[in-house]
Amino acid sequence: MKGQKRCRYFQYLQHLMILIFVSFSPTLLGANTIKISTGHWPPYLSEDLPGGGFVSQIIRESFESEGVDVEFAFLPWSRALAMTKSGKYQASAIWSCTESRSRDFLFSSPLLPYQYVFYHRAAEAFDWEALVELKGKKVGLTQDYSYGETLSDVIESGLVDADVTTSDAANFKKLLLGRIDLFPMDPVVGEAMIRNQFTSQAYQLTFHPKPLRKAFYHVLFNAESAGLRQAFNDGLATLRNNGRYQAIIEKAVAENSTPVTAQILEDKLVNWDATAAPCSPPPAE
Repeated sequence: MKGQKRCRYFQYLQHLMILIFVSFSPTLLGANTIKISTGHWPPYLSEDLPGGGFVSQIIRESFESEGVDVEFAFLPWSRALAMTKSGKYQASAIWSCTESRSRDFLFSSPLLPYQYVFYHRAAEAFDWEALVELKGKKVGLTQDYSYGETLSDVIESGLVDADVTTSDAANFKKLLLGRIDLFPMDPVVGEAMIRNQFTSQAYQLTFHPKPLRKAFYHVLFNAESAGLRQAFNDGLATLRNNGRYQAIIEKAVAENSTPVTAQILEDKLVNWDATAAPCSPPPAE
């Protein structure tokens, strides 16, 4: 009799442990889903584009290859960063490396390379080799973007005047109106923005081909999400090795097929060194 009671007691304990395990299952608690904050930045990222833009698609498929679902939240960039730091979101995309961000966040392996170039009015000749040649120019900057220490040093020295605003579109408007002389911008994004938002004025804008800055974009994780960072890094490596990464970008080239944009996408976004370390600059060309 005592043996039967003891058996029933252990069966009860087993059922209780199973109930506790199921109740706190990682899947049920959402551990297999990552919430990522991001901003509107077509053609890379946009809730108005299929799949959220081609970078969103790369991120999603990288995680899915590791069994992690992705939920994107499109927010103003400042809020996206702040809410990831606070833990509301586990990651944010996409960002370049800076010393200040590295103190608060973990960076993924390089997702893709980028370069910034100076946009200017097409009717006004512009050439430069060294930043000292920008003396007296008014340069438009977008809040919370990183343009590199070199430009920051030139601005702090007073050699050029910085005009900071809250969006890239606002800076293009200022450039068209003559309120700024130059605007550093990723040309992949810049060409798409001009084509879609400034169609009738596109002929008035151009960019100088010399890069102001070259680096990599990364997914940024809060300090508690090291495991998710590893899952993303592993999934991204899988996509690059099986050709899916290249296929997504080739499709983006077809969908953003102005000659300038297509050339940049093909040359810069596919053929880069996969062994590049996090937060390291791309090799010189």
